[in-house]
Amino acid sequence: MARPATDAPRRLGPYRLLGTLGHGALGPVHLGRGAARRGGRKRLAAVRALRPELLRDRQLKARLRRDLDTVRTRVTSPYAALPLGCELDGERPWAAVEFVPGPSLARLLVRYGPPPEAAVRALGAALAHALADLHAAGVAHRALRPASVLVAADRPRAVDCALGALAGEPPADGHGGPAEDVFDLGVLLALTASGRHPFRDGPPPAGAPRTSETPGAPGRGEPAPAGVPAGLRPVLLACLDREPGRRPAADALAASLDPAGRAWGPAGTWLPELWLRAIGAHAALARELGGRRRFGR
Repeated sequence: MARPATDAPRRLGPYRLLGTLGHGALGPVHLGRGAARRGGRKRLAAVRALRPELLRDRQLKARLRRDLDTVRTRVTSPYAALPLGCELDGERPWAAVEFVPGPSLARLLVRYGPPPEAAVRALGAALAHALADLHAAGVAHRALRPASVLVAADRPRAVDCALGALAGEPPADGHGGPAEDVFDLGVLLALTASGRHPFRDGPPPAGAPRTSETPGAPGRGEPAPAGVPAGLRPVLLACLDREPGRRPAADALAASLDPAGRAWGPAGTWLPELWLRAIGAHAALARELGGRRRFGR
């Protein structure tokens, strides 16, 4: 997170850009303030400048616009950063989502390593709740990985929820949709619990997406989630089943991971103290860049 460079754009669509939150394969993400629609309340937002070449396919662009609108109007999960608006046809396309005052799960794992099992369970349940809401609305995430999860002091959120058409790789097992999201969540949780990828000998970069070359598709071997706590292994192996039809639904997965419902409480009650300090520092910097005492104002 940094202030804009001297040659950086100052506006993107209706948003005044206040800083840079990060860079990704789809384009840089900026901290902006504005209203996606005329007459709307100005608020902080994460505004992604989409690479124009990603939108050359008209069918892909139409699907992206449809998915963004579906998530914005039909998904109410507190564990998903919801779209605020987009412009996909101009020379500088963008998509804005709710701003989350927290670092990515990928960054936290790189800096501090795996959290306790209880935190992994609550985090996994929160993300499973987000997936269940997306699936009920008819949308798959298709790009769930540590880099697309932001962790704030109140709760974690899945981001890029409607950008799967651009960010997601072709399914490794030939199947897309909800079952593929559950598979991706299983990989994410194995990484979070152990620091190791369940289909590789060593850990990949924490934010690395799963590609079509990832083992675990039919004929590519069985998962070996080394280092995962014994109590988590059965539910994660169910997520990583080679047969998509045998993987649990997202809502059932949330119940299996978190039967006591800890995920519904403040994340500050189950996150490690070191993580909370990093989250607090991140939020303080965001407040400084945003120029407001409270987020959303």
